[in-house]
Amino acid sequence: MRYSQERLYAMNSFAYRIKRIAALTLALLTLAALTACGEKPDPADPSASVIDVADDPASPVTAAPTAVPTPTPEPTPVPTDTPEPTATPRPSQAANPSYQGRTIYLTFDDGPYKYTDQVLDILDQYNIKATFFTVGNFVKAYPEQAKHIVERGHVLGCHSQTHEMANLYHGTDGFKKELNQWRETVKSVFGYDAGAYVMRFPGGTTNSTIGGRKNRGPYVEAANSLGYKAFDWNVCLNDRWLAGNKDGLPLNEYFWKSYLDSLSMYKNIEPLVFLIHDTEPESVKILPRVIEDLIAKGFKFGVCTDLDDNYLM
Repeated sequence: MRYSQERLYAMNSFAYRIKRIAALTLALLTLAALTACGEKPDPADPSASVIDVADDPASPVTAAPTAVPTPTPEPTPVPTDTPEPTATPRPSQAANPSYQGRTIYLTFDDGPYKYTDQVLDILDQYNIKATFFTVGNFVKAYPEQAKHIVERGHVLGCHSQTHEMANLYHGTDGFKKELNQWRETVKSVFGYDAGAYVMRFPGGTTNSTIGGRKNRGPYVEAANSLGYKAFDWNVCLNDRWLAGNKDGLPLNEYFWKSYLDSLSMYKNIEPLVFLIHDTEPESVKILPRVIEDLIAKGFKFGVCTDLDDNYLM
């Protein structure tokens, strides 16, 4: 059979299309089989097809996990000029039967001064009242601190006007004048008589300018004649007697040792009157440790106005 050229061309074209359709169908069936078996196209093959199954809502593909961020390191503390406060050491000695229930009288000399408010804050923390034997010239120089002593319920006592031995102990007239000047200073600062009638001799009643115990009588009588009770002390930090530090101890250790030694030496004496200076920064630092030790030993705390008579060493 002979076909025309046009017919042969049409037949060839139809056959070609049939072959193309068959090849395409076979390619699709093969790709579907590979997908069903979980095989992935080889990414190294540039001719491989990429199917984005994430766009198919029916696909069970789980989203890729989000990368965990690197934790930010904690900032390194920057040192400052103000050191962190050191924790107060806890008392190491349990309550002693010889101290349990006894009263000790905390007294502070030579102020008021710039550290007095710190002392008052410490006393407030422990709900303790104390006696402050103040110098008139410092009452005038630090009137707010003087007022805080009274406002916080402590006793404002007399420690003379000037603390100058030459003014105080060369005759009872000069001595009485100093006590009267102190009271007038208190009245001028407070606007009323805020001073209690308790006093401490600068240097104590046995000081060498007076001439010791044998010559103190007229001065004690002079104080009593003005209505004052006079108080020496028997427990102390030695915080104004640094010459006693023969071993060259750090001040906090020397003060602590002085406190323990003096308390042990006078443990059977009544009353126990404790001298500290609110003018000394190292005394302020050690005060909480001393108070906590006294509490642990079983002491109560009192003020000198509670006592009925002089206490003289």
